[in-house]
Amino acid sequence: MSELRSTLRESVTEVNENQWNNVVEQGDHGSLFDRYEWIEAVETAFDPEPKHILVEKNGNPVGFMPNFVRELPLPDSVSERLPVKFPLKMATTAHPLYGGPVLVSEKDETLDMLFDGLESVTGPEVVAHRFTSPDLGYVRYGQYLHERGYQPQFDKCLFFLDLDDDWEEIQANMEKERRKDLRRAHEQDYRIEMSHLGEELETTYDAYAKNLERVGGNLFPFEFLESLAENFSERVLVFKAIVDGEDVGRYLHLLDDEAGVLHHWLSAIPDRDNYQYHPSELLHERAIKYGIEEGYEEYGFGPTGSHYSDNVFQFKQKYGGRAVPMFRMETGFNPVVWPLYKAGRQRFRSPE
Repeated sequence: MSELRSTLRESVTEVNENQWNNVVEQGDHGSLFDRYEWIEAVETAFDPEPKHILVEKNGNPVGFMPNFVRELPLPDSVSERLPVKFPLKMATTAHPLYGGPVLVSEKDETLDMLFDGLESVTGPEVVAHRFTSPDLGYVRYGQYLHERGYQPQFDKCLFFLDLDDDWEEIQANMEKERRKDLRRAHEQDYRIEMSHLGEELETTYDAYAKNLERVGGNLFPFEFLESLAENFSERVLVFKAIVDGEDVGRYLHLLDDEAGVLHHWLSAIPDRDNYQYHPSELLHERAIKYGIEEGYEEYGFGPTGSHYSDNVFQFKQKYGGRAVPMFRMETGFNPVVWPLYKAGRQRFRSPE
């Protein structure tokens, strides 16, 4: 008889924090986004419906798959055609960023128990499951996932810089326009200050909110950053650009020690006029140098649409990094509703 046991946990707080994080640190593909503190912050701020699947061996966790159930937005033209009237939902391993199954041992059986466990605890209103990760190492599960009905999506990508190179080599590989902007940035009286999120939470959040009001996008609730500041502050760095004595912009970075990646996460440049001081160039430069100094393997620029005409794609490309497709897999549980939803999404989808 197998010693493995699969259970549903409706909050990460139902699991011992050290045991959960030990799986992240010892397992395949564990990252900051899988850690107990990050999952707890998501549960605190977004009020999701957690459906975490935990596999244990003799009482010790050997694998888990975080899942959050959320309602799917439906265009009227799609909902009118559906044979059901209750709200449709999707289970995702990551909200709002990345996540996927994390395993320590017993891979074949543990994988089955994770995915079978998810299907057994989702009701008819949950029509699909998705997981998303920047870790292309998940490709090792590609055939397994295909056999379970998962299909890849390639509408998102990330840019990474290899931090084995020194700053001079990285700068030399940037496009001419970016190098020119850096030279202009250095002609000012400037300095870059670093702090943990907890030290300047409210000021940073205010600048971040104004940034999103200006450019558009989904604003994370204050409670999300507050929870990270209280329980995970050492993993969230704030880089602040000071030009001629004035705060002209901030970037939030995540220290993903498990994956060896320094992630650029949130931008907090509240005033468009501040771009004349080149805060983006100054902040990325200091963060990249910090990543090199601290021994991170890669610098991540965050997700963007995978289209050559996308403005954010073009901006990040000029730093000389390599574009990496997001490992994003989806499968439908309802053979009638899911194809209709996908057709509607393809036609009406707005950028996420």
